Amino acid sequence: MDPTPVASSEPRDHSVFFREVTLRVGQGTAIALEHLDPEEVLAEPVVHLAGSLGGRLPEGLAVRLRQTLRGRRTFDVPLEAPARGRFNGRLQLRNGLNEFCLQVVRPDGEILQERVFGISYKSSFREWNETIFIAFVLALIIRSLVVQAFWIPTGSMEPTLYGEKHDPQTKELTRSGDRILVNRFAYVADLSLDGRIPFAPRIWLAMPRRGDIIVFKFPDPDPNAPPRDFIKRVIGLPGDEVRIIDGTVFINGTPLKEPYIAEPPWQDYSTTVPSDSLFVMGDNRNNSADSRFWGPMPLANLKGQAVLIYSPLKRIRPIRSYPHPVLARAPSSSGS
Repeated sequence: MDPTPVASSEPRDHSVFFREVTLRVGQGTAIALEHLDPEEVLAEPVVHLAGSLGGRLPEGLAVRLRQTLRGRRTFDVPLEAPARGRFNGRLQLRNGLNEFCLQVVRPDGEILQERVFGISYKSSFREWNETIFIAFVLALIIRSLVVQAFWIPTGSMEPTLYGEKHDPQTKELTRSGDRILVNRFAYVADLSLDGRIPFAPRIWLAMPRRGDIIVFKFPDPDPNAPPRDFIKRVIGLPGDEVRIIDGTVFINGTPLKEPYIAEPPWQDYSTTVPSDSLFVMGDNRNNSADSRFWGPMPLANLKGQAVLIYSPLKRIRPIRSYPHPVLARAPSSSGS
């Protein structure tokens, strides 16, 4: 990439003028100052400047090159052999905009002619830092808005998702819990980033389906309790009548086929799901703290849908929902 002139001015004294001024980056081709692209940002820190005057420099006059960094600090750049009508110099660039002023001056400091140009430079180290920073910010945004990793500590969702397992005698860890990815855009776009941005909205995109595996904030009755994330399977939607009779789950009187559970639940149960909530249960029905014990799960607590097991390696697989057929809303006597 090539440096760029910012501006140029006509000579104040036409008896002395710059005939040609070129810049060269590395071993590249020299480019005339007036032909440089103003949008270029150099990755090389050194630029070689060369030029010639319209004739031999009159006695008492001098060619001077001044460099200004970020519009503040100004210093002179050494030039070689200006008295023979030709001059050259080595420009050491700093990060940001480097402004240069090439001048022909009298001994008293009066400027007879000047050429002003600017060169932007960004070091590879700074570019890497900016790239890493941008990637970090994007990762935070993606994590907060699109996908988030979770770890399964317990066996409440077995056999679909494995939790940690310990030796009953030594208490040593014999199996690590699954690590999963959750699609946070499956149902709702939470622009508040879990409440970190006040007044930002939560935009609903879709309603969970029966059979989806979801992650949500546990509806703890204690407002001062630390937040906890739970993972369960959606069983009942708003308005559904949920009944468990002799190990079979009925939704609005229709029995569910549930090949994903560890074993049928041993306890009977009956409820109607509020209009702003879901009824959720773990697949390990007899080893799961779920809506049967702490009540319905408010839709406002929903975080996303579990979509992938990414660790351990032998467990890598998509997490599939088990969509149940559309069930009637009105309770049926067949489930009684």
